[in-house]
Amino acid sequence: MGNGMTKINYDKRLNAYQDNLADIGLKGKVTAKNFVTPDKYQVTTSKALLYGRPDEGSPLTSQLLYGEYFNVFEINKEWAWGQSLKDGYVGYCSLTSLTQDINEITHHVSALSCHIYPEPNLKTAAVHIIHMMSDVSVINEDQVNGFIPLSDGNWIYANHITKKFADNPVTEALKFLNTPYLWGGRSNAGIDCSALIQIAYASTGVSITRDADLQEEEFGTPLNKNQLPRHGDLAFFPGHVGIMLDGINLLHANAHHMKVSINPLKEVIDIVRLQTDKPPLSSFKRP
Repeated sequence: MGNGMTKINYDKRLNAYQDNLADIGLKGKVTAKNFVTPDKYQVTTSKALLYGRPDEGSPLTSQLLYGEYFNVFEINKEWAWGQSLKDGYVGYCSLTSLTQDINEITHHVSALSCHIYPEPNLKTAAVHIIHMMSDVSVINEDQVNGFIPLSDGNWIYANHITKKFADNPVTEALKFLNTPYLWGGRSNAGIDCSALIQIAYASTGVSITRDADLQEEEFGTPLNKNQLPRHGDLAFFPGHVGIMLDGINLLHANAHHMKVSINPLKEVIDIVRLQTDKPPLSSFKRP
């Protein structure tokens, strides 16, 4: 290129740049009129919906969970354009879901979902329902009626959060069995195929990318023709991913059943074959 810039394809899902504005960290790598240093925000709602453009009528691309940090590059009226610090995903979310009053993350939610209360009393009205792998800030671990205090003055049930990570992503993914399918969803209120894998691994302390094509490209080691899939292997299809329970059955969030289900791999391949002219099974990868 004439300006001496190496031509590299920076995926806009994971790199914050537009024609007019870009992350200062991308200066010299992408072309934009202005490069800015982001401001750090934190999610204050159960889920902050993330879109590819500032339009609630556009398709949902992902969700930010309670307590997540979000680097904001631009605010336009009620919209914030930024990037998740947890998985690097870029998009627009409502400014009403964010705050600049940052609390230090100390624990994450290990239950599928749980409530935050204004007092350490289960009979009081909950102020939030938050979901697995949401982040919280605990003042201390001294329990009152089984609850512990949060830095914002609220309380959460101690057994629903942890500092530790689980051992087996398959076990974590199975917690979501029968969860409704939701394109762009990242919680037990609704989840899509790649988020199921991402959250299951996050709960074991392993950070992986958001979308199925990026997971296939970046995560794990491909099986060769002589290797049979086993417990924990990831199976990739055109635009889809699931995790093997054994050599036969696949756990996946899917639009065919509109939920997280367990199905024979052969059955899934047959369904995908009817939906694409590409090979129905792209690859197996072993984490």
